[in-house]
Amino acid sequence: MSFDSVTEKIAHFIGTFDLTIEKARLRDQYEEFTAVRRKAELDELEEPAKIRVKADLELDPGKFGPLPYGFNTPPATPELPPLVEGPDIQTAITLEPPLTDGPPLPETTTGIGTTFIIEQKLEIVTELIGSAVTYTFQNIFLRDNDVVGEGDFRDVDQLIAQAEAAAQVAASMHGFAVPSFSISDYLSIEYVETLAAEMLAPINIEVEGAVVYQFHGEDAMGVIVNGEYVDEAPVWDDLLPEHHRPDEEEEDETPDAMPAEWDQDEDSEFADGHTVIAGGNLAINEVNATVAWVDAPYIAVGGKSIELAMISQVAVVSDTDRGTNGDSGTNVVHSSTIEVEGNSAPWLKQGSSDDDAPAFIHVDWITTDLIVANFVKQNIDATDIDHIDTEINATTTTLYALGDNEMVDVTNILQLGSYYDLIMIEGDMITVDAFIQTHVLMDDDVVTGGLPGPVEGSDENLVMNEVSLKKEGEDTHQEMHSSMAEAMAFGEENMAALEEALMNDPMFAGMEQMRVLKVDGSLVQVNVTEQSTVLADQDDVHLHGQHADETQVIAGSNAMLNAANITKAGVDSVVMAQDGAFSDLLLHQASLIDMPTNEEVSEMTNEAIAAIMAEAGMPGHQGDIAPNGNDLTPSEMANSSDGLQTMLA
Repeated sequence: MSFDSVTEKIAHFIGTFDLTIEKARLRDQYEEFTAVRRKAELDELEEPAKIRVKADLELDPGKFGPLPYGFNTPPATPELPPLVEGPDIQTAITLEPPLTDGPPLPETTTGIGTTFIIEQKLEIVTELIGSAVTYTFQNIFLRDNDVVGEGDFRDVDQLIAQAEAAAQVAASMHGFAVPSFSISDYLSIEYVETLAAEMLAPINIEVEGAVVYQFHGEDAMGVIVNGEYVDEAPVWDDLLPEHHRPDEEEEDETPDAMPAEWDQDEDSEFADGHTVIAGGNLAINEVNATVAWVDAPYIAVGGKSIELAMISQVAVVSDTDRGTNGDSGTNVVHSSTIEVEGNSAPWLKQGSSDDDAPAFIHVDWITTDLIVANFVKQNIDATDIDHIDTEINATTTTLYALGDNEMVDVTNILQLGSYYDLIMIEGDMITVDAFIQTHVLMDDDVVTGGLPGPVEGSDENLVMNEVSLKKEGEDTHQEMHSSMAEAMAFGEENMAALEEALMNDPMFAGMEQMRVLKVDGSLVQVNVTEQSTVLADQDDVHLHGQHADETQVIAGSNAMLNAANITKAGVDSVVMAQDGAFSDLLLHQASLIDMPTNEEVSEMTNEAIAAIMAEAGMPGHQGDIAPNGNDLTPSEMANSSDGLQTMLA
């Protein structure tokens, strides 16, 4: 009898269900049966948790008994053993090649002993170094433009355009163009000579109101801060605004005192008081490099030896605050430290009268150019244009944190190579150290109500460019003598002739052995660092309410740092260049500061910014600024322009 489709599906379902239930029931029965069987097996053991293995390992004492042994009693007065007659063999080792020509030295008999001469060749195993090149690009882009409340605020796009124009003005104030980031350019002696020519005739700054200091050659040595020689370079931590300094924790002399983090009776982060933070930004570009790749007390160059050090530091600052809160001010610091310290090669015999030639010479041969270069570019582009119009009526605590951004770029480089006794360079020896640092700060605030904070008079900004170039090992130049010139002509196929020429060179007399680096190309050592920071912090802060006059307003307190610290570790060197040697230093420090303390500079700065914005087609700002900013109404102050905006009127 056949079923219809529905009945057949129901029958299949019932059958499948019964089979599934039966399967589960049988599984339970099987597991129970297995458990009972295992329990029965374990019951036969005395301790189921322990397994004992019994084995009869006793040996037959008649066959494998221990051997009898007894210790002799030492005599009361021990005596030395008698001398053994016979030859006394001594061995002396000398290094090959022998100092005298002729047949091998014979054995020498001295009394009852015999001395054998064993010749052994000293082998030096080194790891040949190559080029070391690093490229580092770091960029930070920040747009933190906050708006709280409604009011007559300045246009953000126009304020950003002013910062961009100021950045173009800062770029035109450098003493030289940014050197190339291409290694191939530095392999061309013509390009390096062009850099040297630019250092001798730096760019003439055409921006009116700019303060420029330039130092050439030996005049650039030492510590120079804002165009003046000082004994010590300023320390960044000591100049920081109060807002960025760590709180000094009072030490509790009570031995059983609880840790400070346990004492949470009062919330230190939100203590009583009213605060508006519209500034307080931290921007840091920092490079730290230690380069000790190759150096030697003697360097022979077949071409030219050129060493250039270039430093250009520029700062453009506009800090013309308006309102009842007064001016914050900005501290601009350009710091340059260039030092050279003598460092004699410790492995050379100082004052030795030994005139013997080196016994062994080991040569590392590089058939191409040897390049040691570090290129670093760090850029921070940030805007923290905050607009706030609010009432402060809270009884205990009010905190508006609109700024307080932290932007940090850090690069650390450590390059360690090898020292040699002599470096022979067939081409040129090029050394270039270039530092380009730029700061642009626009901090033209309009503030009504509140108190300057965190401490009255301490809302000052800090803008600092810092370069430290220290060289360990002083170079002296002299003409190449004829024997070294002959040795320079030998190639790798004439290794024996090269070793013979160096061994007979009186310059290296007194050395036991020599390590030589022979470079068929040029030796190029380059460090180029470009750092730029642009910060627009033009805030509009309008406070009302019964506690507005008690509110601390942090509209400034920005801290900006471009720091480059390069240490070149080496030894004192005698450089012999066949085509001559040239070295030069250039330090360029330029500042354009627009603050109420210098009205003439303010007008000149406005004209410079206006010209840049007109050429770039940037949007302008309409409206004139009143002679006295404190006499403006809040609405007028919101629409008025600061010192850098006047030129747009």
